[in-house]
Amino acid sequence: MSSAQGTERRRRLVSVLHAPRTPEVDRRLIWFPIVIVPMFVVLFLRLWYIQVVKAPELIESASQTRRMSVDKLAPRGTIRDRKGKVIAGVRPEYVVSVTPSTVKKSPEVIEKVARILGMPVEEVLARIKKGSYKNLPAPIKLGVSIEAASQIAEASDLPGVSVEEKPMRRYVDSANFSHLLGYVGTPTEVEEKKLEPYELKPAEFVGRAGLEAAYEVQLMGRPGKETIEKRGTAVLPGRELAEPGQQVFLTIDADLQAYAQAVLNRRGWKGSITVIDPSNGEILAMVSNPTFDMSLYDGGLSDEDYARLNDRSRGLAALNRATSGLYAPGSTYKIITAIAAYREHKLDAGTSVYCPGFFSFGRGRPLKCMSTHGPTGFMGAMAKSCNTFFCTIGTRAGEDAMMQAALDCGLGNRTGIEIPERRGTIPTKKWRDIDPVNRSWNLGQLANMSIGQGYITTNTLQMANMMAMVANNGVRYKPHLVRAFRDSLSLKDQVVTPEVVGKIDADNSFWRMLRESLVGVIDHGTAQRFASIPGLSWGGKTGSAEHGAKGANNTHAWFVGFAPADKPRLAICTMAEDAGHGGDAAAPLAAEVVAHYLMRPAAAASNRVASSAGSNPRSPRG
Repeated sequence: MSSAQGTERRRRLVSVLHAPRTPEVDRRLIWFPIVIVPMFVVLFLRLWYIQVVKAPELIESASQTRRMSVDKLAPRGTIRDRKGKVIAGVRPEYVVSVTPSTVKKSPEVIEKVARILGMPVEEVLARIKKGSYKNLPAPIKLGVSIEAASQIAEASDLPGVSVEEKPMRRYVDSANFSHLLGYVGTPTEVEEKKLEPYELKPAEFVGRAGLEAAYEVQLMGRPGKETIEKRGTAVLPGRELAEPGQQVFLTIDADLQAYAQAVLNRRGWKGSITVIDPSNGEILAMVSNPTFDMSLYDGGLSDEDYARLNDRSRGLAALNRATSGLYAPGSTYKIITAIAAYREHKLDAGTSVYCPGFFSFGRGRPLKCMSTHGPTGFMGAMAKSCNTFFCTIGTRAGEDAMMQAALDCGLGNRTGIEIPERRGTIPTKKWRDIDPVNRSWNLGQLANMSIGQGYITTNTLQMANMMAMVANNGVRYKPHLVRAFRDSLSLKDQVVTPEVVGKIDADNSFWRMLRESLVGVIDHGTAQRFASIPGLSWGGKTGSAEHGAKGANNTHAWFVGFAPADKPRLAICTMAEDAGHGGDAAAPLAAEVVAHYLMRPAAAASNRVASSAGSNPRSPRG
């Protein structure tokens, strides 16, 4: 290489090294705007959405967080008798409740509460367990003293335990109405489902049985609200008053109810009495013995009390014998046999049957009669309760006619009364075919049915309603316990309309003949000795239903009647378990009740449907 070439290369290298450079671009500066700018756009849009689009909703939400509302129990509607007397009311009481989920891991809390309330720990635990929901307070004691309530309210170491003054249900005449009214308690899922069709939310206490449950919608009222709202440093209380439930007026006469219960109690018999107004199906009295104190249900029925009320050896007090006790009706059923025979043209005023002291059929064992009556017509057969006569006309009428007459008189089916009931048994072919081995049938069974024995079972409600039908020329009303509802605010009444549910077509002459035969039972027949009431003509029929093993001599006493004879104002059925002959045991019960209702001073004014207006509370007119 020449020196000239080398000099040239060095010159070009120097020029390159000393030439001005273009700055290199930093890649991070390129990504920065690409990432950061969209982020700011998103944040801006979010702020706009919150401040503009969501503003109303957020303002409402913020106000709700500053407001706390608590439902306040509405006073249950008052239940009154037909004349306005309070049977079930409300009064303010301190109630202690426990939230199960809060106290389940705190035995010391339960022990302290039990000590303050004077209750065994086991009982407190049992009542907590009966709570329907673990996260809702379960009442463990009602009617707490002010001293105990204060101790619990002031204690700081009782989480999940609360005390509050609430309008609680209280029964004025508990023992006489225990089987009708039922009781109230904390709601279960069953009660909630019952209220769903009405779009109602159950209250803290709802009707769990009897009329309390049947008319929960009318009685529950509308709960109020207590609101505490915080605005800055200010606390603004608010209140929406609870609306009391409707008043419910019963068909029951409280005085007659108490008297009928006392009549049974004095004799110590297990049994029932039902009294009905034949003209409209209103139940004037319905009692069952033994009875019980409804305060047992306060705070929940204990297992011990439940077992006692349902113990047969102790009388099975929980059973309403008027609607759910089932027994063979004995000779009171002969009234229905007469109806069946008349409709089949096997009975009229001239019908006569020779009674040799028994009724025989084929090779079967003869059915005994009370006596050897000889030639006997209808009037004498009813008065002396001749088995031979009624077995004869019953078998002549035939199986189909006998079954249909029983059904048409309201037996074998539920009456439709508002409280639970059992239908009883009519031994139709359909019923017998369910168990043909143990439900055999022959002419002897039909004869037995004709005098109220065998498979047939019923209760005093059905038999009283049957007698009301006889008193009303074959027209049968649906028996009911409520006359009217009254709105607690407007005081407007909604009167229950009587409902005809059946009618037996027969000439008025037949009904007169039938009623005259029943008057003869009291005037000179099987009820003469103990059912006669001076100054009153009335009719009835005795019955004695044998049951149990042969030779056991167990007999239920029955009586059905109507009074007065010319214009019946009541129909009655009395039944006493294992009390003996109907004329000696059940008839006197009925006579006492009838005399008390119709013969007491001013009875004509006091037992009518409508009472004097102008007073408040007044009895609704209907």
